[in-house]
Amino acid sequence: MSRLPAPSPPPASWRRGAALGVPGLILLGAVLSVLSAAFSADTFHDCNYFGPSLRMHISGWAGLCAGLCAPMLYAVLHRGALRRGWAPAPSRASGPALVLLVLGVLPLLFEAFVVWTLYAPDPAGGHDCSGLAYALGGRGPHPAG
Repeated sequence: MSRLPAPSPPPASWRRGAALGVPGLILLGAVLSVLSAAFSADTFHDCNYFGPSLRMHISGWAGLCAGLCAPMLYAVLHRGALRRGWAPAPSRASGPALVLLVLGVLPLLFEAFVVWTLYAPDPAGGHDCSGLAYALGGRGPHPAG
């Protein structure tokens, strides 16, 4: 009866991809989504609503794509390691990458929310800068006297 050889540990390039690539994509997606929210001042100019800017769209969608690529990268690395006969489970890179991947669901939900807000209707209801903006700014709609 022949014995199967014990699976060898994955090489350093695989460990770097799992240890740095998966958390890096999760972090990149979160940063890009926060950056898209930071561009929210682009929507109003001179009391006119122009909608989300192009850089809000680019950073929002890029953040969502990066967040979705993290589980795909982990799956590709894991399946590739199993196909080559490596044992990815006991490696020090696979465990933290899997934990961060599970924790990365929260940033992924935030990234999906950011993309949803890009297509949400005008929060001001189409009335531009009318209402309390004038009263709180110390200017009335009509000059006194």
